[in-house]
Amino acid sequence: MKHALLILALTLFVTENIYSQDPVFSQFYTSPMFLNPALSGLERDVVFGVNYRTQWAGVNLPFRTFQFSAIRPIIQQGVSSKHLGAFAGSAFTDEAGPNREIVSQGFSLASSYNFHLDRTGKNLLSAGLQLGVLQRRANLDALQWSSQYSALLGYDPSLPGEKFLSDRVTTPVINAGLVWRLVVDDRIKPLSMYYQGVAFANLNRPRGFFEDTHEPSSILVKVHGGYVHAFGSGFEISPNYFIQYQKMVQVNLGAYGAYTVPHLTSKSLTGLKLSAGLWYRIRDSFIVTSGIITPAWSAGFSYDTNHSSLSRNFPGANAFEFSFSYRINITREYGSFATPLF
Repeated sequence: MKHALLILALTLFVTENIYSQDPVFSQFYTSPMFLNPALSGLERDVVFGVNYRTQWAGVNLPFRTFQFSAIRPIIQQGVSSKHLGAFAGSAFTDEAGPNREIVSQGFSLASSYNFHLDRTGKNLLSAGLQLGVLQRRANLDALQWSSQYSALLGYDPSLPGEKFLSDRVTTPVINAGLVWRLVVDDRIKPLSMYYQGVAFANLNRPRGFFEDTHEPSSILVKVHGGYVHAFGSGFEISPNYFIQYQKMVQVNLGAYGAYTVPHLTSKSLTGLKLSAGLWYRIRDSFIVTSGIITPAWSAGFSYDTNHSSLSRNFPGANAFEFSFSYRINITREYGSFATPLF
């Protein structure tokens, strides 16, 4: 327990690339507002989504992250409707440590605008801007500091800790992104979709925990993309990747497959789709996902099994993640691919 708390303190206060980085979910395309605000511009439905992630609970150093997002597309009605973009909002809370030693909470609003590269709207470029507020709180009394260790006794809680730190900081959030999407179909149903995006987070200089200081500028860069192909037999496959860079590089490679179940008796299950996927986060973990998707709602589950050096020292340093979204159709047009999972 003592070693876990020491690692938590060192990780959160010494490692610069965690200071200004938003949580990233393994099911990254089910949390589009955390991946790239421009992804909101691809949605033609009103979408409400939640994600919950818990990790490292097996080593008594839990990290718990919860997010809620809502997307409202902007559709120009007429003889042929035009998808102009979207408005979106999101909120999240991130807790670290068995006693909630570090808590981060944020709220943001986003807007995206679509540039149509053809007359059909199947080839478009979406640009998004996200503005918000992030607050981080530290329970300093629950952390152990180097100043509280003595040569004779080891850790001594009676010794003073780092009292010169501010235990609560609030800072603005500025993120931006671009996404290109091309849908290829046969006028009856979509056959394939290509997508490529880039996002930049923490464009401003966030405040740090140290009094009257600002952290060095450390922009988080995210690059993602892939391909979706739907076969006439009801099968669908999508290889994709996600790379992020902030002082260090993290690479996710993988794919998911899905199968649309033939129409059942119940109308509520028409268009039922079952999905499963496997990703590899290089030098970190394997990620297994499964999900149920319908035209109105979707639910997903994923499990991260760690295989880095951390797993040798802390067995059980794995993660679980759940996602759920609900969609409200506001147009009468036949739906095609929007985000990579829908």
